[in-house]
Amino acid sequence: MSDSSTRLGFAHGLMSLPRALGVLWRAPRVLLWLAPPLLITLLLDVAVFSFAFDWIRAWIAGLLPASGWLASLRTVLDVLGAAVVIVLLGLSFSWVFLALASPFQDFISAAVEREVRGSAVPDPAGISGFLRSLLQSLVQAVVLTFFSLIFLLLAFFPVVGPILFFVWSAFALGYSFVSVHSGRTGQTFAERRAFARRHLGAVMGLGSIVAATALIPLANVLLMPIFVVAGTLLHLDAAPSKDATT
Repeated sequence: MSDSSTRLGFAHGLMSLPRALGVLWRAPRVLLWLAPPLLITLLLDVAVFSFAFDWIRAWIAGLLPASGWLASLRTVLDVLGAAVVIVLLGLSFSWVFLALASPFQDFISAAVEREVRGSAVPDPAGISGFLRSLLQSLVQAVVLTFFSLIFLLLAFFPVVGPILFFVWSAFALGYSFVSVHSGRTGQTFAERRAFARRHLGAVMGLGSIVAATALIPLANVLLMPIFVVAGTLLHLDAAPSKDATT
């Protein structure tokens, strides 16, 4: 965790995105570690969309006839059904991507750190350190997903519900991407929570962009690599002395 007296603010989180683009421009090899989970997630989303949309269309067809004015209503409902599926997939895309990227996150984090600092802090010692770090990341993902489902239910309450859901999504997604680097360095849950509290502004700055683009088809796919790099940069900014290799 950072020992720095500086708290990273909301603007710092936003500015991590153009900085991440610069890293990827200078070191496109980082994308090699991101390509496998990105392609797998994209294929899964396409398959789930096709299945879910076909199921919704069949359900609507069973309710409404295909003739008369109800046929027009049926078409409208088909479009709305497709929109609902796209939104739900957009919200779940980041979680699925992060889960599939778990085996690659250490390599991504190390590659970014080497590009920025010229060297990288060693991974947690041995296979036990790797497994402990991986277990912490998986437990973290389960906890965040559980609370995300609760806030998703709250989103159905008018006005306040969607706002609460977006704020939570911004925090959870920002925290998840910033935690990519903390997983490799073997930080405990307590250290990760303390980091998020201290640099909440930066976490929300990055997370608000991630949450907003999650609702835009294709944009959420293309920007995932940038978010991973941006989260790593924020963590490096917050802990310059401890993470640096001496």
